[in-house]
Amino acid sequence: MNNSMYLKRYVETHPDNKMAWYLLGKEYERAGEQGKATYCYNRAEEVYEAFELSKVPSDIWKNYEQRLLQLEREKELKRRRNRRWLVALALLLLGLIPPAQAPGYPGGLPAEADAQPEAPPSAAAIRQAVGERAGKPMFTAVAEGRNAAAGDGADDEGDSALPRLLKHPEQLPSWSVALGMPLRGKWLLWSSDMERLYALHRDRAGEIAITPFEGAAGECECEPQSSAGLARSAKQWADLQLETAVLEKAVENYQTRHGRLPGSLDELTRPFPNNWLSGRSTAMEDMFDVLIQLKQDDAPPGKVQNDAKGNVEEGEAADKPGYWGTSPDGAPYFKEPLQVIIDKDKHRLAVVSGKIMLRNYAVGLGGAKTPLGDFQISDKVVNPNGTTRGPYGTRGMQLSDTQYAIHGTEDLDSIGADESEGCIRMLKEDVEELFDLVPMGTSVKIREGVLPDDLWTPKERFKLKHSQGQTNPAKVYHWLD
Repeated sequence: MNNSMYLKRYVETHPDNKMAWYLLGKEYERAGEQGKATYCYNRAEEVYEAFELSKVPSDIWKNYEQRLLQLEREKELKRRRNRRWLVALALLLLGLIPPAQAPGYPGGLPAEADAQPEAPPSAAAIRQAVGERAGKPMFTAVAEGRNAAAGDGADDEGDSALPRLLKHPEQLPSWSVALGMPLRGKWLLWSSDMERLYALHRDRAGEIAITPFEGAAGECECEPQSSAGLARSAKQWADLQLETAVLEKAVENYQTRHGRLPGSLDELTRPFPNNWLSGRSTAMEDMFDVLIQLKQDDAPPGKVQNDAKGNVEEGEAADKPGYWGTSPDGAPYFKEPLQVIIDKDKHRLAVVSGKIMLRNYAVGLGGAKTPLGDFQISDKVVNPNGTTRGPYGTRGMQLSDTQYAIHGTEDLDSIGADESEGCIRMLKEDVEELFDLVPMGTSVKIREGVLPDDLWTPKERFKLKHSQGQTNPAKVYHWLD
């Protein structure tokens, strides 16, 4: 059986494996069947772009192809053995052959059928080659799929890290795992339980191998630790990136207001009206100094901002610690600051970073009474007007110096409708999560027709340990509800 037949069988049982579609397309192209090749390339989506349009060296996927072929050949051999054993059993029952001559038992295939291609390195061999780092992979998140013809998905700059990493293999750590973000229109959806797509391994000689994860079945040997352990590590990494994005946005907004970096996490979590963050987490406490150091490294060459008053001294910044475990320079994953986008047509409110969508909530609006435009969160208030039972619910976030706000509501039927006087109404669990996700000063853009219909909220909500004093008893709010 030729390679194309093995690969065809593989994609029939693994239709979401885009690398397999790409490899099958290459086989058809070599055979002169361009129509079939084009179909496979369309199914390959961003993998085709990574290897063809970005001119990634072709030898990178050789190990991957070898592994897929090996998996499918092993399945074929098992099928043959099963068929031979059934035939032998039937002959035995008929008394036509003696038991000792039963083909296929306990593995009596002809020698040529038992011939195997050289297997790629096992997980144990890779661990031995790369040392302790193999058992603690670094992570990145990539686009799970993209409609290349329609131009959807990550742009040329690439919210999807896979093409970038393959174009610059020297930037890859010894062992990394690519997690998949689903695509909704132009948006990539972030979560803490993204599917594991590929394992990327760079050996001591600098050669790159891409190994597929075989889903929950765990058929392949590529996982550097138990499936459950790897899933936990991936979730911890994803949670850390989100907490970093929230903290980084608070630091940037604080610096914009005061002209200096905060000297401590306490400066971001003071009582109203200085509650840039609603609270903190253990990870935020651990990462604060590291993040400030990264911000200081952005100062002019040779100068480091070294205290809360913004003073600078001559000298060189310290090396960037690899706290986030995502790239050689130790930088956080999210490159674009968090912002809120509200879609009047779809009645949706999303928290995004560039083209990565972190949340997409259903909201109630006021139709023409809700204005289009750009705003900032100027006040963050717990229990507006001192009550959890009022028209504003348990949380309120005022939009610039206006009478519009994002707040809770007791009128649950108004979510998804145009019944407010112009404000943005949210369900209790949604507005409370949003309150923790977006720092004071966060940009809010009200637009039309820019967000998908699909809701995108996790089972496990983002929640910080709240600071005290975030009510505002000195003011009665008269938002437009």
